[in-house]
Amino acid sequence: MASLSMDGPYVLVPDKIDEQITSKTPGNFALGYIVDTDFVVLYIGRADEDLNTVLKDFVFWRSDCLFFKYSITKTAKEAFEKECINYHDFGESVNLRNIHHPEPSGQNHWKCPGCVKFG
Repeated sequence: MASLSMDGPYVLVPDKIDEQITSKTPGNFALGYIVDTDFVVLYIGRADEDLNTVLKDFVFWRSDCLFFKYSITKTAKEAFEKECINYHDFGESVNLRNIHHPEPSGQNHWKCPGCVKFG
């Protein structure tokens, strides 16, 4: 079974985001809800620079997502690669709202570790 390898789940509210992510850092996140004890992934994403701020942008934008999971990365490239892996692991799910493969940011020519997209 696929694993997000993230901390959480936590309630998707600004106070809980601030409590968990206390510094400006790149990282990954998954948004969803809980059924019984299972976290159902609805959306997978990343932040190249500031995970806290990016997660807060989703608080009111994703009303179907009540919880988040997250992981910290050292670099934006690491965050991109993890987002790709999570996308491939959960992309077959009928629940996942991501309709497009993750893209590298800016002028970066990073390659997806899970497929041949981007070279």
